[in-house]
Amino acid sequence: MFHEMHKVPKTIILCVIAEVLNFFTADIFYHALNIPLFFDTIWTVAVVFYLGLVPGLCVSLGYNIINSLLWFRQEGFFDPFMLSYAICGVLIVLSTWLIACHKNEFKISIPVTLLYLVLIALLSSFCTIIAGGIIDFFHYKYYEIPDMMNPIKKFTEGFVHQRLSLLASCILAQIPISFLDRLLATFAGFGIYKLCDRFLEKQ
Repeated sequence: MFHEMHKVPKTIILCVIAEVLNFFTADIFYHALNIPLFFDTIWTVAVVFYLGLVPGLCVSLGYNIINSLLWFRQEGFFDPFMLSYAICGVLIVLSTWLIACHKNEFKISIPVTLLYLVLIALLSSFCTIIAGGIIDFFHYKYYEIPDMMNPIKKFTEGFVHQRLSLLASCILAQIPISFLDRLLATFAGFGIYKLCDRFLEKQ
């Protein structure tokens, strides 16, 4: 009982730290290093592995809500599609948790661990490619795509110039960015989880 009482504050603190680090990581890689990937879910993935589904959903939804508010503060108007990308975040958490809840099986061998992580990356990228592409489609029709979407925007325009429909172009444009982002975020998030499991559990 005493242990459970201390578990809740620890979970909240770790979720807040993960939230801050999501923004920090995304800002460093995208703005400072000019790498055209998002890197905004690495710490969310780590939370899913370490703390489970509900904390992971809280971090994911929190990121999208805060990001939408920051966008409103920066641009002076509310873009509802910025908040709708929370759907992608929720799908990432759910698809990651679906496999991560069997993380004890990861210990069988390194190849098994790698296969599970690649499976998470494939499943989560498929979800974000479809959901993100559909959201981008409506975003293009009603609002200006923000700077953070520039990498996908360039791919989308390239497919449109090939006379593909806007919806097909939005979905296809998601593939290279989303898959690489999901692959890196999944492996990085798992690595952070292993570090937390080693050092935080000793305390």
